[in-house]
Amino acid sequence: MVLADYLRTKLVVPLQEKLRDEGRAQGHAHGHAQGHAQGRSAERLEWRAWNRRRREAEARGESFDEPEPYSDDE
Repeated sequence: MVLADYLRTKLVVPLQEKLRDEGRAQGHAHGHAQGHAQGRSAERLEWRAWNRRRREAEARGESFDEPEPYSDDE
């Protein structure tokens, strides 16, 4: 029993911790990439909507003074 406890403490537990940490890091990287892609998509949609409104106002001959999305002028 002493040998089993020693092997578990020195070999099994550190291996389990290493695998858990690697899985956690992979999950974090995947989540970060997915969040980045979703953020870029949302930003792109906002810019397209803004540009559509700008073009429609221009076609009607109206002035368009709405600030650009994500600009510091807001």
